[in-house]
Amino acid sequence: LLVLEKLGEQFPSPDDKTVSAEYSKLKRILEGKTDTYILGLSAMENDEKNAAMQLLSFLVMYAVLARVKYLPLFSFRMVQLTLRYGVCKESAIGFASFGFLLCGSFNDIKGAYHCGQLALKLMEKLQAKEYMARIHVMVFGSIHSWVAHHRLSLKPLENAYRGGMRCGDTQYALFCAHQYYIHAFQCGEELSALEKEIKTFGDQMLENKQDLFSKYAQVFRQTVLNWMGCCNDPLKLTGVAMDQDQLLNNALENNHMSLVYVIHHSRSYLAFAFGHYELASDFAEQGQNILDSGCSPTFAVVTHAFVYGLISFVLAGKTHQIKWKTNAFKCLKKMEVWSESAPSNCLHKLLLLQAESAVLLGENSTAAIKYNAAIKMVEDSGFIHELALIHERAAVFYSEQGDTSKACHHYGQAHVVYLQWGAKGKADDLRINCPF
Repeated sequence: LLVLEKLGEQFPSPDDKTVSAEYSKLKRILEGKTDTYILGLSAMENDEKNAAMQLLSFLVMYAVLARVKYLPLFSFRMVQLTLRYGVCKESAIGFASFGFLLCGSFNDIKGAYHCGQLALKLMEKLQAKEYMARIHVMVFGSIHSWVAHHRLSLKPLENAYRGGMRCGDTQYALFCAHQYYIHAFQCGEELSALEKEIKTFGDQMLENKQDLFSKYAQVFRQTVLNWMGCCNDPLKLTGVAMDQDQLLNNALENNHMSLVYVIHHSRSYLAFAFGHYELASDFAEQGQNILDSGCSPTFAVVTHAFVYGLISFVLAGKTHQIKWKTNAFKCLKKMEVWSESAPSNCLHKLLLLQAESAVLLGENSTAAIKYNAAIKMVEDSGFIHELALIHERAAVFYSEQGDTSKACHHYGQAHVVYLQWGAKGKADDLRINCPF
């Protein structure tokens, strides 16, 4: 900050009031500024401001990784300097980070997507390929999937990982790899191949002293192994890839709350899938508390609301506690909003939650319609693991209605699709515990 001050860029304390005021100021400055106008700006010739932009680009990326409170002020200033003094290669990082903030803290998905696309255009126009990993990790790691199909982020993240490794931007190349395998898991990519990829990335992270990234890789790899049945206890993330208690304690001691969240969410999903709903709710609640402490711009909040909503609908039906009914409908309302901007990623999730809602309210004919619509939608969008889950939930519904024929059909389909995904552990559990 002292160096920036010498370059003529002073920063106030990043409290909420200041951030809000600076955001409003930037919005006013951007009014009427089209993409054509911004892309047509002349090159930044002020040496002092060029130096400030280079330093700010470094600080912005550090702030993204470390969740530093100065991130909004740094990002806003990069956009302001671009508009006032002209464009430079770092301008692309400025607009990418602004979009990153818009889809999180400021809940402006449309504005975020626009800034992300503008950042990509600036990167191309200014030939800033050396910053590809830094820009792609924000655009395709966070912004893109709030509008476009989640799977369309995979290739750009993979390309940015390879490009970043080639040009020596190792940390952000591996950040792209980190986002790539998370998105791949969320998209339902085949598990045995994904497990090998995560192990390769994890080994690279360790070799390059990216210890925190390597710990995330351990969690996701063990999660995948648990789904595959390569573990002693599918509810516990202890096995070939990691020791759950050791990693969780280490994360808590070092205040790595995002890592703590990933552990809780992974265990919540597994506990729900294997029928331990109370345990799943405990992990989901702990995960929600972490999410509530900060506005995540990543797709993780969608998967969390989806799983937490399913858990809550099941427990609302079993316990009749108002707490679970309230939370279930809260998750459903979130999915309604997200389905408007990203139907290819969220509409089938919404339809399943609506089916579970109808079951809870005793509207069985509506539930059947919603289950069928969810199946059709997810078959089109290609989230194979969630297709299996929807078939399984439909099977439970028809079983409880006494419709053995339809229940058997959906249990059979769920078993087949879980195997196609590579989740043999879950498929075996379903076969063993199927009531027919």
